[in-house]
Amino acid sequence: MRDILLASVRRMKKFFVAATLLMAINLAANGRADLIGAMLIGYALAAFYIASTAARLNSIATLNQSAAKRQWLIGLALRLLMVFVVFNVAVHLSTEIFFTSAVSFMIFYVAALLGLIMTSYSQKLFDDGD
Repeated sequence: MRDILLASVRRMKKFFVAATLLMAINLAANGRADLIGAMLIGYALAAFYIASTAARLNSIATLNQSAAKRQWLIGLALRLLMVFVVFNVAVHLSTEIFFTSAVSFMIFYVAALLGLIMTSYSQKLFDDGD
């Protein structure tokens, strides 16, 4: 799992940098450079969400089915609670902060999942040919 995550991060690094630069330039050009922090918070939240999901998958791999299901559900509840708390704070600060952090969370999360899919698919193609 760790190999797939590292290969996915390497593959999607250019996309993350390009998306971050485009969002930051767009915010600065529109006179909303104060929202760049909200964008970074959304990225950090998505990165932590993905990392905690991967760590949870790695830790439950050796458990039996009922214990693994229980641990997965607890982890899912904790991750969703974390996302809810961060977005709840953001929406109470301002709607612009909320939307900026939510959009950046979605961009990072979708890009990371697409990177995982592409990396897993390419590794599967190479593994089947052996």
